[in-house]
Amino acid sequence: MPGKDRPSLKDRFRHRYAPTKYLAQARNVIHNVHQYFESERSCLTAAHAVEKTSDATGASERTVRRIKSEVLMSRDGIIHTPPPRSRLSTVVGQTDDFQKDCIRRELLSFYERGELPSLTELLKRVKTSPISFNGSRTSLHRVVRQMGFRYKKAESGRRILMEREDIVTARNAYLRKIKGNRGSSHPRPEIYLDETWINQNICVERCWTDGDGVVGPKLKTGRGARFIILHAGGQNGFVPGGLLMFRSKNGAKGDYHESMDHQRFKQWFQEQLLPNIPERSLIIMDNASYHSKTINKMPTTSSKKGDLIEWLSSANITFDPSQTKKELYFVCKQHKGKQEYEIDQLAMEKGHIILRLPPYHCMFNPIELIWAQLKSEVKKKNSNADQSLRRVEEITHEAMNKITPETWRSCISHKKKIEDEYRAKDIAQDHLFEEFVINIISDTSDENESEDDAHGERA
Repeated sequence: MPGKDRPSLKDRFRHRYAPTKYLAQARNVIHNVHQYFESERSCLTAAHAVEKTSDATGASERTVRRIKSEVLMSRDGIIHTPPPRSRLSTVVGQTDDFQKDCIRRELLSFYERGELPSLTELLKRVKTSPISFNGSRTSLHRVVRQMGFRYKKAESGRRILMEREDIVTARNAYLRKIKGNRGSSHPRPEIYLDETWINQNICVERCWTDGDGVVGPKLKTGRGARFIILHAGGQNGFVPGGLLMFRSKNGAKGDYHESMDHQRFKQWFQEQLLPNIPERSLIIMDNASYHSKTINKMPTTSSKKGDLIEWLSSANITFDPSQTKKELYFVCKQHKGKQEYEIDQLAMEKGHIILRLPPYHCMFNPIELIWAQLKSEVKKKNSNADQSLRRVEEITHEAMNKITPETWRSCISHKKKIEDEYRAKDIAQDHLFEEFVINIISDTSDENESEDDAHGERA
């Protein structure tokens, strides 16, 4: 009989229209259909309702049951679309601060040689040791963009890879202030603070083995729990009583900055740092959000006119109350630098001054070298069968006690050499731009321009 072996309408619908993976909106529709059939008197059993939902939507009965369970597990009875995954490439994501610092210094060294940098030439140089960058030209462009470099177009039509002006300005201001402090008749003691982390299962990655490749006890896999460490130090070593070490609630996932908040940092700053540092200290830290909570936060474009007036009045800024909201906001933006930070206020009350590192310049903080030594020591000691939290905490304290004031002074001395190197690079950059009489007419932020910066190099 013709058509006897033809697939049913339901099977044809599934084959042609059913998606390989249902989006959140589609799954909610299927759930609504299932709820409708469950409320009907014609469906005597739950299985009958699932069968009718499958017939009506084209989804398999197994899929209908899975969606039903998903809704029951959700908080509000609605299936939500998960946040998009980051498309950051492996190379870009694995480029650490040391490599970024080397790339920055290599890029700025072009100016010292009297050359204008290009991605093509930069890639050739960073492929070699000590950077050993193994990414493509596009990946390198993404890395330098993360570091604050942009292509800028000159009047000649040539595109030039340049550092953002605000970053250069912040670096120059920092170097000037730190040099001014050291050159003064009564220099303030420099105290550097920072956070880091220690994973529970941190251990050496390679070691010697016998011919059979068998060595030592079997270690745990994965990162395990994570300890967050906050400390400070200077010429005399770590600040006494300044260690804060606690277990992260987020485990070893995500950025360790997510485990720290302003309230915890403020409490440590008041109770463990300020009472234990020398008088008139210069406290140096980065620009983490929990370091920089503002007292008089500048209004935004969504703020009311009264809020703008109140902010200007509290900052003792001259303005005309008859001005429009847009005019007042423009006046606020012109005085953005008058924002005050809560931590700065606490330090000033005790006779100290805060100096913040320029963005993307953690290499100016000698405590980064201290952290590298700390983790190296913990890795050596933690490469045994006992990787319990208590043992890791003990090892960390032991490793920290081995870091002497001499180690700190050596790291600070190395940091001063890096500062001098950047001063020379910035001077060379100014001289080069003066020589070429480069007039920048626009910024070009399109990533496609990294694909061929040879256009400008023909100029």
